[in-house]
Parts: sequence; structure tokens; C-alpha cells
Amino acid sequence: MSEVSSISGAGSSIVKSLNMGSGVDIKKLAEDLAAAETQPKIDRYTTRKEKSEASISGYAALSGAVNEVKVVLDYLAKSSSTRSLSLNNSSTAIEATINSQALASSGDADIQVVRLALSTTMRSTEYGSKTAQLNGGNSFNVTVTKSSGNTVIPVTTATPEGVVDAINKSSSGIKATLINKSATGNAWYIMLDGELGASNDYSISTSAASDPFLFSTGSTAVNSEIVYNGLTVNRETNSLDDVIPGVTLNLKSTTSTNALISINEDKSSLRETINIFVDTVNSFSTVARDLTTQGGDNEYSGSLSSDKSFVNLVSRQVKNLIDKTSSTPAGGLDSLRDLGLSFNIAGNMYVDDKIYNSVISTNYRSAVTMLTADTETQSKYDASNKGLSLDASIELDNLVGSSGSITRQSKSAQDKVDEYAEQLLELEQKLLSLQQKYIKQFAAMESLVQRSKDTQTYLEGQFESMSNMYK
Repeated sequence: MSEVSSISGAGSSIVKSLNMGSGVDIKKLAEDLAAAETQPKIDRYTTRKEKSEASISGYAALSGAVNEVKVVLDYLAKSSSTRSLSLNNSSTAIEATINSQALASSGDADIQVVRLALSTTMRSTEYGSKTAQLNGGNSFNVTVTKSSGNTVIPVTTATPEGVVDAINKSSSGIKATLINKSATGNAWYIMLDGELGASNDYSISTSAASDPFLFSTGSTAVNSEIVYNGLTVNRETNSLDDVIPGVTLNLKSTTSTNALISINEDKSSLRETINIFVDTVNSFSTVARDLTTQGGDNEYSGSLSSDKSFVNLVSRQVKNLIDKTSSTPAGGLDSLRDLGLSFNIAGNMYVDDKIYNSVISTNYRSAVTMLTADTETQSKYDASNKGLSLDASIELDNLVGSSGSITRQSKSAQDKVDEYAEQLLELEQKLLSLQQKYIKQFAAMESLVQRSKDTQTYLEGQFESMSNMYK
């Protein structure tokens, strides 16, 4: 269509340059008339489209600011975020580490390592070669006997090497190795090592015609034994993670003097997280104000000025979290206001240090329970009580979730952008159609004018000829 317009326009220019027709630029005249009819609507829908596009950016900025508050709440929902634990250990005989900040608690533990857990070890008779024939080269069975039952292991390659391979492939729990103790010759031994703990003690028997092993016992499986704050504790392992909550004890050696393990609790982590929450809420408030105020420094400033009531509604929902009641109140604490959080006259959140310090010094554990429900990785889909932080985070999902109100507003703005784009396309097509219509009409008029000129020229010539005949 634009190609036709271009050809028609070129034709109009040629006609004009040859002083043919009326001499009017019919292409420009057609464009001006078509634009006069359609351009106001094009300008109007273009403005609406640009405004809706700007509002999409505004909703994205608003959603991002809410999400930042939500991220802090999700972190605050973990009991480990409310404190930091450190561990001191007076002995190298025990390697002690905190494996769960949520489960561990402050306090001292006095531990004596009486005995390490051992496994049953055995050594075979000596063989002149790792491929020496056993049982005359005939296959046989090796039976491992434990208190839990027997494991029969078929040995199809009747050599020390074949025995080791068969034992290691079995489910007996025994590890077999083949060792040459000689530096220059051949003095091969089968070494067996079982699992730690008294219940894993074992014995070996064989179906061979004569015992090809003559195993001798090196050590016998026993449990580890410690005395924890006066209580004797036995385990089948040297790694104990069920004695001190949240702490793993790796026993390295017995102790001649008791080890003192101290866990210290730093409560400042909670205040640091609370401060981050306050800063994030205030940052959200700044973004919300910019979105409804024209002439700001941010690229999204004023982009939601026409939807100020909605932005104010979102702001109230975020700020109202300060009064939200915890699903796990404790010790008379059930909201953020109970921790000293409040708003000043300018609308900014702050922490009243006097209230906060009093609560933490006298009722710290209740504050943690109120905020976290003493949980670490609770899902928002869990039906049990979740604590104030996760409850508040879930509430913000109503704003920024896939079906949240901000998401819906943004989608509505996008639908308008698509609608305006379609209307602009229709108007542009209408503009081109009108241009072609007017060009055709003006071309017909130009043709009529030119014919009139031709007639005039002919008549003038005839009259001039007649006049010359009578001179």
C-alpha cells in the first residue's frame, strides 16, 4: 500500500513539474487531509499506550520492593537467623562442631572419653603368593557369622586374591585387603576389618577341606564410651550427633582429663536482622512515594500516579505487618510492636531501643518462638503454626504471587498495551487507506483539469487561426 502511495506521489510530482493539471501537490494534500482525520486518534492511543507501558515498569518496581521485604521475612522465619552460636573446646581428643544452629543451645558440657569404638580385625596365615592355590584350587564358601545372622560368600577363584575379591563384593560389611609385608620377597596376608561397635563383632568359617586362613584376631569390636556430665553413654560409632543437641562429637582418642565444651549464644544476630527488616520496609515506602510523585529522580517516578489509591492500599498492607498477630505467641509477645517496632510521624519504621533491649534481656527465647515457631526450614504449605515471620511472608504472597493483586494490575496494564497497539495498527492502516482514496480522487480531478486546459488551448488556437485568415 505504501508502494502505491509512493508511485502516486511520484506521478503527482512529475505532473506538477511539467506544469500540467492544477499545479497542486496532490500527494501532500492527500496526506494532510488523511492525517487531519486520523492523527488525533493516533496521538491519543499512542499516549495511552506509553502511559500503560510506564505503569508496567511501575508495577514491577512496586513488586520488587515488596519482594525485598518478603526475602527478609523468609530469612527471619528461620530460628538460626535470630542468633549466632560459637563453640569452645578445651581438648584435642574430641572434635566438636555445631551441625545445627537451630537445635543447639548455649551451655557447658563436661566430657570424658573412656573408650573409642573399635572394629574386629583379623589376620590370616602367610601365603607365598597372592595367587597361591587354596583348597586344592577347588571353589569353597566363606561364612561370616554375626549376632544378626550369617553371610555365606562363594569363592570361585580359590586364591588369596580371589578370597579378598569375593568378600569385598559381598554384603557382609567386612572389608578385606591383601598385603605383602615383605620388602623384597613374598609374604602375603589377608587382612579383615569389620564395622565399629560390639554388635558388629564377627567370626569366620570355611567349607574348605582344611582351613586355609587360620585367622588370628587383632582387635575385638566394642562400643565407644564417654561420660557426659556424669552420665555414661555408649555408642557403636566414634561420631556422636545425638548427645548434645545440634552438636557433632568426633572422638579422636581417650582423655586423661575431662574436655569442657562450651556453646555461647550471640543474640545480636536477631537485632541485625530486625534492622535489615526496618531498612527494607522504609526502602519500600520510598519506592511507593516515588511511584505516585511526578518529577522524581528514578526512571519509574510518577509511573503509577494515576493508580495512587492502589499503591496506597499496598503500602498499608505492608505497614500493617507491624500489628499482625503471630500464630505462635509466647511469653506475652505476639507482634512486632511488642519488640519495639513502630512508625514515626514521617511514616518511617524504627526500633524503640528501650523496649527491644528489655524484651531481649528478659524474654529472648519467647521472642524467637513468636517470630519463628522454633523452626528452621518450615514450608509455607505446612499446616502447622509457622511463627510471625513466615505468616507475614505468606500474606505478602497475596500481593506479589502469581495471582497477587500487583501481578493482576500489571497484567491488566499489559492487556491495555496490547489493545492500544492493535488500535494503532488499525488507525495506521486507515490513514494509508484514506491517503490512497484522496490521491485517486485528486488524480481524477487533475485529469479533468488537464482536459479542460487542452480544450482551452485548442479553442485558443482555432480562434487565433480564424483571426489570421482575415488579416
